[in-house]
Amino acid sequence: MKRFNNILCVVEPDISSEAALDQAIRIANDHQASITIASTLNTASLFHRIFKNQKERNENISESAKIKRNATEKWVKQYKPELTADVEIFTGIGFIEIVKSVVKNQYDLVVKCADDMDWLDRLFGSEDMHLMRGCPCPLLILKPGHSEVFKNVLATVDVNDDFTELDENRVQDGLNEKVLEYSAVFSLAELTELHIGSVWEAYGEDFLRYGAFSHVSEEKADLYEEQAQRACSDRLKFLVAEMSKQLGKDTINFLHPKTHLVKGLPAKEIPLMAKQHGVDLIVMGTVARTGIPGFIIGNTAEYILEQVQCSVLAIKPDGFKPPAIKM
Repeated sequence: MKRFNNILCVVEPDISSEAALDQAIRIANDHQASITIASTLNTASLFHRIFKNQKERNENISESAKIKRNATEKWVKQYKPELTADVEIFTGIGFIEIVKSVVKNQYDLVVKCADDMDWLDRLFGSEDMHLMRGCPCPLLILKPGHSEVFKNVLATVDVNDDFTELDENRVQDGLNEKVLEYSAVFSLAELTELHIGSVWEAYGEDFLRYGAFSHVSEEKADLYEEQAQRACSDRLKFLVAEMSKQLGKDTINFLHPKTHLVKGLPAKEIPLMAKQHGVDLIVMGTVARTGIPGFIIGNTAEYILEQVQCSVLAIKPDGFKPPAIKM
């Protein structure tokens, strides 16, 4: 069973980050993990425009970071006076500094609230999307205000085999297994209802049925569709069976996960599935369908993230390395 040992909680010292600190403390207590609290001071543009002299710029950045640290420490002490945790202030481009800190300090979970995107019809802002692309450890992005326990968890797995010939290292299989394991971690800790969902497709079916140059009969197209559905259903059952072996029969009986396999486009069906079942946490792998580790946050994953209105735990495949960042 996966465990968290070293948690980085990214906050702003105001009410908007209370949910992040609440969830980080809850997870740390469940796993006997340590917490580091971090806040960012974006110096990438403003300080470089205002202060032309390097020495003057460094002095002002240092003074601003000191003010931000004091404000963050004061906020933590007022909101959670019983908490003992280190406070870090990152200066620079926020998501880059967070990723650098994760690599340097070997954090195994990052927790933060989603950017305030009330003015857009989506939950996650650009900073969050950058983090989901580059953060090498699990990243929990919370819906603002979600301080309570998660009640319904949706683990999303990919059981299509369209590109298995490109996935010699079984990256997608490994990612599916990680998604299920982390979903079980959150479900067991919170006594939540666990859903396992996947969206299947019969690759090339539209061409077979409607292509101008296709001469396949309707009966053969139906058979092809049925075989694709059966294959995806079998792979989903296999994943759940493997999960049962790893976690044990008693644990699986306790979780009693509900599986959902629907046909369509994941970008459409996953948000609908989450809404239908009242999901407040989606656990998903942020990797493209090719299964190649470098292709992180494919179009499908981004479309899903732009539509959902609940918290997300984003998982990277084993072997993922963040984009080249100067440490």
